[in-house]
Amino acid sequence: MKPFRIVILYLALLALASAAAAASVPGTDFPYASFRLQLPPADNPFPGFGNYHSALSRGIDSVLWNPASLSKIEYAGVSFSTGQNPGAFGYGKSYDVEDKIEKIADREDTKIGIFFTSDPTVTTPVTRENTAHALYANTSLAMDFKQALKINDWLTLGFISRSDTNASIDMTGEFPVIGRFTGEYANTQQSISDRLSVAIDNNGFASFTITPEGGTSYTRQLSEALWSGFLNQSSVVPASSYLDAKNELNFSSPWTMAGAAKLRNLSVGISLTPISANCNIYNHAWTAIDAGTPDMTFYQPNFDPNNESSFLNWVGDPTQYATEKGYKRNVIVIPAGDVIAEARFQGFYQASTSRIDLGATYDLGDNFTFGLALENVTGATLNFKGSGRVVYVNSRVGSLEAPSLDPTKEFSWNLFSDTYQPAGGTENYFLEEQLNAQLPKIVRLGIAIKKPLLIALDYEQNQSPINFKYEDKTTKQVKIGTVSGINLLRMAAETELFALPVWLRSSLTLMFKPNLENVEQSSKDSLDKAFQYGVLPVGLDLGTEFNIREVIFGDNLGFNLTPLISLAQADALNQDLNKMAYYDIFARYGQWQFNYLMSLDPAATAGAYGNRADKTVKDFKLEYVKWMQTFTVSYKF
Repeated sequence: MKPFRIVILYLALLALASAAAAASVPGTDFPYASFRLQLPPADNPFPGFGNYHSALSRGIDSVLWNPASLSKIEYAGVSFSTGQNPGAFGYGKSYDVEDKIEKIADREDTKIGIFFTSDPTVTTPVTRENTAHALYANTSLAMDFKQALKINDWLTLGFISRSDTNASIDMTGEFPVIGRFTGEYANTQQSISDRLSVAIDNNGFASFTITPEGGTSYTRQLSEALWSGFLNQSSVVPASSYLDAKNELNFSSPWTMAGAAKLRNLSVGISLTPISANCNIYNHAWTAIDAGTPDMTFYQPNFDPNNESSFLNWVGDPTQYATEKGYKRNVIVIPAGDVIAEARFQGFYQASTSRIDLGATYDLGDNFTFGLALENVTGATLNFKGSGRVVYVNSRVGSLEAPSLDPTKEFSWNLFSDTYQPAGGTENYFLEEQLNAQLPKIVRLGIAIKKPLLIALDYEQNQSPINFKYEDKTTKQVKIGTVSGINLLRMAAETELFALPVWLRSSLTLMFKPNLENVEQSSKDSLDKAFQYGVLPVGLDLGTEFNIREVIFGDNLGFNLTPLISLAQADALNQDLNKMAYYDIFARYGQWQFNYLMSLDPAATAGAYGNRADKTVKDFKLEYVKWMQTFTVSYKF
């Protein structure tokens, strides 16, 4: 059978897993979770064109595209952004857990049942519907500030101040469980020794077959039923599993200093951004026996089968076999109120580095600009060093020896030991002394054509592979897969609508098929299917701009999947980080520009959908969509 201790360890780690199946009866509420997210205000310097065009310039707003673009401002520029979150959302998610009954040593007469309930009377296994409760809050009430100043004809300096990126997940809860041991010996047959066997019918009447040494076998039928306390033995052990988890990840890049020099048609630039990150991991789960739980008992017939007179005296006396007097009472001590299993996964990681970007643009006349941007030119890496690392799964649950009615066998059921024993292979599991997160090292080559249409083309090469751990389905071993060759093509265009003061903009981002190594064939097949044409659209922008009496205003909408790559590479500086789907309106008058950007909040949207009044209706409505909002004011002079 599956050892009972595995069930107990499962309880201690229950918060890490849930199943999806048809619900049967109500269960419990577990766990309660709180998710908090803080992101810097979203940015959209060139609505309708997307981001990261190395040959386009938006002054201080496009420094992370190409530091050399800073040189294109006339005198100075200031930008201020603030964000507003969509609020907090609480919702529940149902999952199912199935009760289990396991035979001890594959015997039909002795079993252990695991019931995920606090009801001690339960005897029949069912599937229980449990509910996990979650509260999500986006606290992006942050502020960013940008400023650029042209020192002289050839030198420009810039400074950006930004808020942190922070995410945390807290979970807590209590999950009850009932362990029930049952010994049901009616309607069973068993050999007690080489010369003695017993058959018990449905009513508890026993027939003993005796084979004397050197003699002929004979059967002795009892005139009364065996003692009911022996025939139906049952003990209940109620326990509870507890979870306390607090996990937080913080990325801080508080400022960026940039400088750019312009020498005739050539502009060169550099930017420096210090980056620090820390990760606080604390997960504690434990299982305890309920206080006041009585000890377990197990009864055996009290005779010596190797002593014929002892046996005949027992089977010939109903006051022996039909009452408690004729049975040995064995006690299994239950550590009531004590912890019997515990799991910890905790540690603190900290890292810091500096990212340096280089860039250059070259103007070939008034209508052509070539751009080159080298992001993270030094290959900065966040080397997380761990401290206070503790990883273990300990248990006091001992081995299971199948209880037997054989009185010749010594009763030794060590269900609970006095000391904890570690589960093998759990020490420092996925919690190494040092973890490295290589920040993306990117090269961008671009060109911008200004007439007769404004066209921008950029080829982006991500030179940093993405490594990820996974469990091989066949070998059940943990392996490291690699995604490399992540290259993008960005295309954008702007055109005037006939002779009207209306401009149409659009941009498209294509991703070329990356390389996937050391993974299962099914993953490669899925990649081949997704990139069956060699490229995959991962971003699209559409925008318009109007000019009425020198007041310029417009709008823009788009979607972008490249933030998923940024998250995998710990790139919290990416200007698209919180812009997977967005809508932007803007207005510009003279040196002033105002932007109002709304970007999709997927978690809040999921919460609103989960909290819909009628959950039987599966239709998704626009009213469920929740947005993060950013308001930006810029002044250039």
